[in-house]
Amino acid sequence: MNDVFGPVFARIAEGAVEREADRRLPVDEVEWLREAGFTKLRVPREYGGLGATIPEFTELLIELGRADSNLPQLLRGHIGFVESRLTHADGEVRERWLRRIAAGVIVGNAQSERASTSWFAPETTLTPGNRLNGRKFYSTGSLFADWIQTTASLDTGGTANVLVPASAPGVTRIDDWDGFGQRLTGSGTTLFEDVAVAAEDVEVVDLAAASSLAAVFQLVHLATLAGIGRAAVADTVAYVAGRTRNLHNPAHPSPGTDPQVQQVVGRIGGASIVAGAAVAAAAAALEEVHRSHPAGQELLDRADIVVFGAQGVVARLVLDLTTELFDVGGSSAVTERFRLDRHWRNARTLASHNPVIYRDRIVGQYLLHGTSPSSAYATLREGVGEGP
Repeated sequence: MNDVFGPVFARIAEGAVEREADRRLPVDEVEWLREAGFTKLRVPREYGGLGATIPEFTELLIELGRADSNLPQLLRGHIGFVESRLTHADGEVRERWLRRIAAGVIVGNAQSERASTSWFAPETTLTPGNRLNGRKFYSTGSLFADWIQTTASLDTGGTANVLVPASAPGVTRIDDWDGFGQRLTGSGTTLFEDVAVAAEDVEVVDLAAASSLAAVFQLVHLATLAGIGRAAVADTVAYVAGRTRNLHNPAHPSPGTDPQVQQVVGRIGGASIVAGAAVAAAAAALEEVHRSHPAGQELLDRADIVVFGAQGVVARLVLDLTTELFDVGGSSAVTERFRLDRHWRNARTLASHNPVIYRDRIVGQYLLHGTSPSSAYATLREGVGEGP
C-alpha cells in the first residue's frame, strides 16, 4: 500500500511548512487522500473498501503524520467512526455506512463542549421531533467532513450519538481553534441551531457496552506522535547536512563529523524507532480485539492497557526528542526559516489530549490491583471530567 500512498504523502509533505506558516487549512490535501482511498482503508473489500488491517493502517497513519501531523488528527473522528461501523450490531446500519464511506464520505467529530462537565451529559439537546440544538468545541475534522457525528442529551433521559450532514440547514462550522500546535486540524466550534435529524441517524448510547473505541482514538494520537518523531529526525538530519561550519568544535569543521552531534542524532533516531515500535505493539493489540469480535472483557482490558501504556512512553519519547534536536546547532536552529519548533508544538498539543497522568494511573491500577480500565470510565459517566 505504500506504493499507492507514498507519492500522496510526499506531495502533502512538500507544502507542510508553508501551510503552517500561512495557516492554510489542508482542504486540497484531504481531497488527495480521499481520492487515493485513504479514508476507506479499513472498510472491508466486500463493501468497496481496501480491507487494511489495523497494523497496516497504523503504519500508514504514522507516515501521514510524518508528512503533516494535522492530517491524521483531523481524520481521527472519521477513523473512530469507521471502527464503530465495522462492529455495529445492526447489519443494515453497518452496510449503509460502510458503503457510504467506501464511496468517499468523510465523517467529522463534534462532541466536546466547553460548558458541560461530562461528555456523557452534554448540554446539546435533541428535542421531540428530532431537532438538534447546541454548541460544540474541539470539532476536529468537521470543517473537512460530509457528515458530523455529535452527542446530545435526550428529553427522555440518556445520551445519543447523532449524525447530521455537514451542509444541513442550521449547521455552522467555525475555524476558531487557537492552540499553538496542530493549528490546521479545524478543531474549532460547531453550532447546531434547530437542525432536523433523521430518525435513523439517532443512536442511543449504551453506557454499559464494552468497547475498544477509546483505545482506537488514542492509537490515532500515538501514530501521529510517532510520525512527528520521524519528521523531526529527518529534519534534524537535513539541518546538520546543510550546515557548513561547526562553531563549537573546531576539530570537526563539518557538523556531521562531530561525535557529539552524531550522538544527539543517534539518540533522537533511536527514540523515534522505539516510539514507532510501541505504536506497532498497540496496533497489534487492537487488531487482536477486532479479529476476536465480540471480544471478551479480558481481551478488551489488555488492549486498553497496551495502548494506554504506550501513550506514556510515546508521548515522553517524542516530546524529549523534539526538544533535544536543537542541541545539534546553535542559534540558527531556532530561526523561523527552519521551523523546527513546530515538531515540539504539535507533539505537545497532541500529548495534552487525554493527559498521560490519567492513563498512567489506569495502567498502574490494573497492574497493582487488576482493576479493569472500564471502571475508570464509570467515574466519567457519573459526571466527573471529560470523556475519553
